[in-house]
Amino acid sequence: MKSSFDFRRFLSVLVALLLVVTLVCATGCSLFEKSKDRDKDDDEKEDKADEDEGDADFIDGIGGVSETYKGSVSNESYNSAEDAAMAFVEVEVAGDSYVSSINVTSEGELSNKEIEKLDLPQDVQEGMVSVEKLEVEYSLEDESLCANGIVELSADKTDKLDKTKKVTVYVIKYEYDWKYFTPAPITGDTITKSYYDSVFNAEQYKNCTFSNTSMVKAKMTGSGEGETFNTTMETTVTQLIKHADNKIYMEQTIKSVMDGETDTQILYAYMEEVNGEVVCYVKTDANGDWYEGDLYTIGFSSIEELTPFYNQYLDYTYFTKTNYGFALEDENAEQYMNEALSGMSGLGGMFEGMNMDIDMFAEYYVSQGVLSGIRMDADINMSMSEGGVSMKIEETVTGNTTCTDYGTTVVEKPFEE
Repeated sequence: MKSSFDFRRFLSVLVALLLVVTLVCATGCSLFEKSKDRDKDDDEKEDKADEDEGDADFIDGIGGVSETYKGSVSNESYNSAEDAAMAFVEVEVAGDSYVSSINVTSEGELSNKEIEKLDLPQDVQEGMVSVEKLEVEYSLEDESLCANGIVELSADKTDKLDKTKKVTVYVIKYEYDWKYFTPAPITGDTITKSYYDSVFNAEQYKNCTFSNTSMVKAKMTGSGEGETFNTTMETTVTQLIKHADNKIYMEQTIKSVMDGETDTQILYAYMEEVNGEVVCYVKTDANGDWYEGDLYTIGFSSIEELTPFYNQYLDYTYFTKTNYGFALEDENAEQYMNEALSGMSGLGGMFEGMNMDIDMFAEYYVSQGVLSGIRMDADINMSMSEGGVSMKIEETVTGNTTCTDYGTTVVEKPFEE
């Protein structure tokens, strides 16, 4: 009797989803729950010193790493130093968490020598009257544990509450108002929203070359209704996308090998904006002809979706500053993968009842203040037994992304009309 559970289809869908997850590292949305205590002791930071340096060959390939962010003041103005300090925690530190309590203590105004040590950018100093140092004590809680502003303290959820923390905040007094100052993050610390936003400023990616290679290798064994199943699958996606002068050129190849059977899909696309309208041409064979299509033909609904790191927003509090940029690692990375898979719409409870063991990291490389590369690696083991069906899946997921040639990328129409 043939099992009603289609193992091959399940594996194909899962592999496709995991490839999407590798791209979410470059084009993602907020997928996290707060569950990790991000405090690190000195021994842990020392053990991670080598990891903070990144991959030397990858760094050479993108032309080195460097930061331009020197700190910034808040866009909003506040009526007092205390209000500005509280806003710093809520905007720059809390992320998607709920700030349940906050207490501000002033440690006085800084002397001229102390202000000089802050190395404030020149534009920040314009109109500055004084700088005050404040200590803010605060508590964060997972928003998912709060209902109508009331914290649920059930026994199985209390471990998700963050303990009370303290942070030093520098507030600048201008003639009529106050603004908080966000310094450049220090290696080993959680990055701030202002730093994160500076890296993903969309204006910086209007002229560049984006390349990505993502791969999933999977092995699945299963049984159900008297049938056993053994299969392997390897899928690789490569992309090249060039942006310049309101024109985009894209090449994409998807190659899948399942149990020795190979399937390859190739797509070429060229887009340009003409009189406010996007004109799109595609072809599906290297030697084929170009024909006019639309963005839906290549799986997108707007030209903005092809922008590198489109809609990039992962909760910044899950990133740790490194010497090469920042990283998503340890429990944060594992939480990311779990949430990425379970949070995708239209899966119909596909992962309910499944046990997952994930070991993952994602490294984000910054060059001249922009994101120039991402390395992602994950080992995933899954098992499930339900309704007479049992299965075990072992997978490796890798993704390498580069975004280079800022300001020098050229896009030319690849055909003559």
